[in-house]
Amino acid sequence: MRALLALALLAVTRPAEARPSLYGFNFPAWQADQYAHAKTAESLERLARTGARWVSITPTWYAESARDSRIRRGPKTPTDESVRAVIRKARSLGLSVALKPHVDLPGDAPRALLLPSDFSAWFAEYRAFVTHYARIAAEEDCGLFVVGTELFMTSGFLFQAQWLRVIADVKRAYPGRLTYAANWYDAPRVPFWGALDFIGIDGYYPVPGKNRAEMRRNWGRYRVALSALARIHGKPVLFTELGLASQRGANLRPWNWHDFGELDLQVQADYFAAFLDVFQDRDWFAGLLQWAWEVEPEAGGLRDKSMTVQGKPALDVLAAAFRRANPPPLGAALKAASQRALRVPLPLP
Repeated sequence: MRALLALALLAVTRPAEARPSLYGFNFPAWQADQYAHAKTAESLERLARTGARWVSITPTWYAESARDSRIRRGPKTPTDESVRAVIRKARSLGLSVALKPHVDLPGDAPRALLLPSDFSAWFAEYRAFVTHYARIAAEEDCGLFVVGTELFMTSGFLFQAQWLRVIADVKRAYPGRLTYAANWYDAPRVPFWGALDFIGIDGYYPVPGKNRAEMRRNWGRYRVALSALARIHGKPVLFTELGLASQRGANLRPWNWHDFGELDLQVQADYFAAFLDVFQDRDWFAGLLQWAWEVEPEAGGLRDKSMTVQGKPALDVLAAAFRRANPPPLGAALKAASQRALRVPLPLP
């Protein structure tokens, strides 16, 4: 009787279920077989225990120079077998998977500088590269596919027709949701958002501030522009990457993953907390994929200055956001409520 009463009360008072959100981590690997390692599987299990619902897998091919019109596998490119293995492992843990293939330049040069000498040849190579992974995404039942990442020099209006052809080819290979991961400064000029499901942004925005409150005010300035962008295109905004190092001043240059300053764990936590304060409840905000969770399970920790949040205060901030964005399913909530009701005596009439 108590359980029935609790269920009835819950049916009246429980708010509507939050819409599904894409909250999780990017999970890059830089060795041919690293995605298939036992330690990588262990790290993925730890990722799943944070409450994240999503993981983004990022196989990388390479150009030999910024002017190169070819795209090739390199020694660090994960094998297709290892990519499939990590996708299957993630899905076995209840994670949804985004597949986000990258093209990189030598010496850690920004991929935004890629300006091929022969655009026709480059786009032909790029379509072959990206549709290869689109087929893997379809065959492995990935929930999201990213058609490109930070290709600033090739993604403007001059190349709109080429990108629409890329997207059409991807749609023939993969039936799921699509986005493109634009540089944080580039998103307003991308001309093909209408062909995609999300406005994707690698959101390394410089946000001045010495604490969470000050950063919150400065994140608010970006929110105004992104809200307008979402309205113009009628698409939700997904932060396909969001991160910064655990170093003093990292909030002013969050794209910088090198060792440049003193250890500062709080700046990383404050940056994420202020971001969530500003964005999490907006109806056009689809979620975030933090850059990045390392494949090494023991990475991070309280002395680590890198961009990972593993073992750091920032992880607590993100885990709380994951719980808020993805509440327990209604069935689990009903079961918990009924169990609580059985333990609490009800007053007699």
